[in-house]
Amino acid sequence: MISNTNLENFGYEQSLKRVMPLGSVILYGLAYMAPGTIFGTYGLVTHMTHGMLSITYAVALLAMLFTALSYSQMVKAFPVAGSAYSYVQRSIHPHIGFLAGWAILMDYMLIPMLNYIIASLFLQTVFPGVPTWIWIMGMLVTVTLVNYMGIQMTAWANNTLVALQFVFIAALLIFIIKWLIGGNGTATFFDWNAFFNVVEFNQPGMGPGVLFTGASILALSFLGFDAVTTIVEEAIEPEKNVGRAILIICVGAGGFFIFLSYFFQLAWPTAWKDFSSVDTGAYEFIVRVAGSIMGYLFTAIIVIGTLASALASQASASRILFGMGRDGVLPNKFFGYVNSTHQSPTNNILLISAISLVALVLNLGTAVSLVNFGALAGFTLVNLSVVFHYFIRNKKRAPFETIKYLIFPCIGALICAKIWLSLAINSKILGFTWLTIGVVYLAITTNFFSKLPLDLELE
Repeated sequence: MISNTNLENFGYEQSLKRVMPLGSVILYGLAYMAPGTIFGTYGLVTHMTHGMLSITYAVALLAMLFTALSYSQMVKAFPVAGSAYSYVQRSIHPHIGFLAGWAILMDYMLIPMLNYIIASLFLQTVFPGVPTWIWIMGMLVTVTLVNYMGIQMTAWANNTLVALQFVFIAALLIFIIKWLIGGNGTATFFDWNAFFNVVEFNQPGMGPGVLFTGASILALSFLGFDAVTTIVEEAIEPEKNVGRAILIICVGAGGFFIFLSYFFQLAWPTAWKDFSSVDTGAYEFIVRVAGSIMGYLFTAIIVIGTLASALASQASASRILFGMGRDGVLPNKFFGYVNSTHQSPTNNILLISAISLVALVLNLGTAVSLVNFGALAGFTLVNLSVVFHYFIRNKKRAPFETIKYLIFPCIGALICAKIWLSLAINSKILGFTWLTIGVVYLAITTNFFSKLPLDLELE
């Protein structure tokens, strides 16, 4: 049996360096996801859902779990760089694959920008006299230099930054437990309302739609599980390790977010209506529960977390562009270039850095929704690619296979589509504008869809 690890089976050469075992792949995904990402959207979604952050995370986890299963199936079939672009292109159609890659590119290319915005907001609360553009430019340059040096340097930096985030969160949990034992908040560890508040849920303007809208924002917290598919050509035994890493990251992180947000609500039940600013609600929470010193440490951890996420997301986006450039869907000379010294797609890394300058003009809410537009569109198509590749093309239709390759991915696609449609109207306008640009580019480069965007033999 020929191993899928051999890229020659897919018509490619091994130009990237295989150096990442299972543990490093998991930590890479966690760095992209950033354990501290819960703090970035805590105030916004807690306010939106009237304190029901925990159940909103559960809704997001349900959506992402089905999608994670689909990603784990597709990476076994096609362990090549390109992620959603490669899977949809090879299983459904090259034109649709291009649009899937184009959609999810918006997610990957803008996540570094989003991280710079989040970090600068919290840094401004501690250093109000320093202009935000200085923080943004400093982080952008740092992230670009580390990624430019290659995947080993990026992996080492990510592992360190993830460990620091977990240490801080463990310390914060100790403070929350002491806070509750001292008779503050709900003064108990068990309160159903901290997970799902029936009274608030039935208030005018609330209901399932609000939870789905909140979940569309929290989908951002789960993006690490799919990011590992972009480094499949740098992973050791990718057909086995990447699929495992996807499920470990999604389920583990989802449970972690639900657990942590539940304790946040126990500690400050009325936070959703008491915040001075929803954008920096997490800072207010930590100062209230753990004191100003932890507030300052929290700012440092936010910066660490956003740096880790920006590092991983920039690396992932550069490799999706590399996959599209190598196939000739985007100009190969620029996007398919690999630096021989660092064995990394340095042109793409520099391009994403330039795009990240948008952080200087966007606000947090717009940035989050815009990132999620591309992610959820790509997720929907990856779910459908499982159906096309396994159930339709390879006729895997035994009872268990029907559940695995038809029912589960269809559920994942429907949930992602529902959350996608729940995005704010401004995000839809900007997102569909981006897709329209992609359609126009595809039409021009394929003579109005009369030829394929690349020479690909579909199996």
